Amino acid sequence: MKNDVPSSVFPWQAENWLALWQLRLQERLAHAFLFVGMDGIGKRQFAATFTQALLCAQPTVTGDFCRECHSCRMISARTHPDLLWIEPEASDKKIQVDQIRDLIKKVNETTLQGGYRVIIINPASAMNMNAANALLKTLEEPVAKTLLILINNLSLRLPATIVSRCQKLVFKRVDDELARQWLQQQAPDSKIAPELLLRLAQGAPLKALALIETDLLAKRAELYEGLYALTAGGIDPVALAAQWDDVDQVMVVDLILSWLTDLLRYKMTEDGAWLVNADFKTQLMQVSTALPPASLTAYLDEVQQTRHELGNSINLNKQLMLENLFIRWTHYVPG
Repeated sequence: MKNDVPSSVFPWQAENWLALWQLRLQERLAHAFLFVGMDGIGKRQFAATFTQALLCAQPTVTGDFCRECHSCRMISARTHPDLLWIEPEASDKKIQVDQIRDLIKKVNETTLQGGYRVIIINPASAMNMNAANALLKTLEEPVAKTLLILINNLSLRLPATIVSRCQKLVFKRVDDELARQWLQQQAPDSKIAPELLLRLAQGAPLKALALIETDLLAKRAELYEGLYALTAGGIDPVALAAQWDDVDQVMVVDLILSWLTDLLRYKMTEDGAWLVNADFKTQLMQVSTALPPASLTAYLDEVQQTRHELGNSINLNKQLMLENLFIRWTHYVPG
């Protein structure tokens, strides 16, 4: 099966590729697809590869694009007139109705290259209500040779009216052994065990690789050391919040949630083998043992609510948000 898909398709996506490319060969593509799956498994990259194969003047029978034709060169230069990406202007922003109106204008224009027009919305859940409503009419009245691809994470909700008008392509969770092998191939010199990286990334290979290629692991260690110091009263929560002013707030909240989930795991099982952040096992065990269950679940609920607000692109003052989270933590942990 591996030899039947383009080299740019990740090995765990082979089944998805074969199913979608077969529809292309049979001229049975739906007018709209919803690519859905967990974060960090390459849905965006898959959409980009499929789009280039679809627009390529001379793709292979398995869907590998030639990279040499005029269409492929325009896609590489990001100047293809029949390819439109609709994405938020920033990670914490919404897709606005004006962006969808631009999409609608494109849909009603004649394609400049004479083939397909592809419009990709990523992530689809970032559309505000007005944008989603504007898109609905286009989904209800499809235009020939125009393909809409909506990309969304499994945990983020979309309006049922949008979902029902798309053909769903589900990207399954990556097999643990396949993810481990791929990660070792991509970062053979990493001194961090791939098993730990994948646990930290919830099994998502691309997120695990990002931990190696960025300073996320160092940032994570700083944050957990800060939380542990807060527990012992060794640092001021406002001062700790100030240290994270230049870091993506979603990343910080996700790391806090991972810490809290581990505390809950140990509280329920008293077994350190189940911890995701196993390198902080000693600190997690000490905090979990001292923390009352009701306090832990109450604080976890508060942080999850904050994450929900961020996921819905609700604008929060980063400094005040972190100060509040850290101050609340000191209220819950035993002094």
